[in-house]
Amino acid sequence: MVENDETKYSARPAVIVAAVRSGGTFLAHCLSNHPDIFCDRGESLHHTSLWHTHLTADRGKLLYCLTHMQGYQVSMCKLTYQQAFSEVWDYIRKIPIIWLRRENTIRQAVSVLLNEMARGGRIERPQHTFGRVEPVHMDLAPHLVLRAARGLLEQDQRAEGQLGGLEPLRLTYEEIVGPASTLADGMGKRICTFLGVRCVALGCDLTRINAQPLAGMITNWEAVRGAIEGSEFARCLE
Repeated sequence: MVENDETKYSARPAVIVAAVRSGGTFLAHCLSNHPDIFCDRGESLHHTSLWHTHLTADRGKLLYCLTHMQGYQVSMCKLTYQQAFSEVWDYIRKIPIIWLRRENTIRQAVSVLLNEMARGGRIERPQHTFGRVEPVHMDLAPHLVLRAARGLLEQDQRAEGQLGGLEPLRLTYEEIVGPASTLADGMGKRICTFLGVRCVALGCDLTRINAQPLAGMITNWEAVRGAIEGSEFARCLE
């Protein structure tokens, strides 16, 4: 090996593939605080990312760079389903994948709807924040909640077809989120073991955006609840 060969300092590549509003940013922030892991905290392949000037050229090359940072044992970033199953799929399917989704599809759907309203200027709601978040109280049309939930379920099912045979580390939002913005007990060890790095305490200062019970957020909750009870998502009310 050449003495000045910089490739010997490159980290092992890995990636988080996360459903929308499933805690992917929280997990990326936690992993970025590990001394042996580089993990980009944003959506690296999103058009609003810090890397946006490189996206139109070659997303594969950008992803390769982000997963081969020097000076770390592991180098990684977060991708949504849409980003992962695009032109970079042939690359990420060959490296370790942490697959993150959400068990409670109804809560995920509500989070998606509130995020869409915030982006459209209908409500003031950050997508991610380190500060205090005011509780939200508003009506949500029951059919919109169910439509969003069914769309999310279809996305998870398609992801199963893509990721199911690759032996990813399967995690859920409900498993990883612990008290006080830390990973839940045992999750840090499980993730570090999968990535092949030393086990250290992992957490970050992000604030949960929609931590209230749904009955306290949705002012027409009884109508929404009735629609859910008569659907395939009734288990999400347990």
